[in-house]
Amino acid sequence: MKIIPRRYEFICFALLMSFITSLIVSGVITAIHNPVNFMLIAKWLSGAILAWPIVFVSIFLIAPKLQRFVKSLLKD
Repeated sequence: MKIIPRRYEFICFALLMSFITSLIVSGVITAIHNPVNFMLIAKWLSGAILAWPIVFVSIFLIAPKLQRFVKSLLKD
């Protein structure tokens, strides 16, 4: 069941990658700096929601340039 046109592949990738990355990073940092209690999840999700747009824009702007740079380092 494919519902999104292929031309949106990179945007979908950036959205999903940024969401997963922000969840992981904010979860680790929140767990390190806060005691484990029922508020931990609320703080974690709050941090993830704050980080998500920042990570998305970073991936969206940096990934194409980084891919070209990596390709320039590799031999055929």
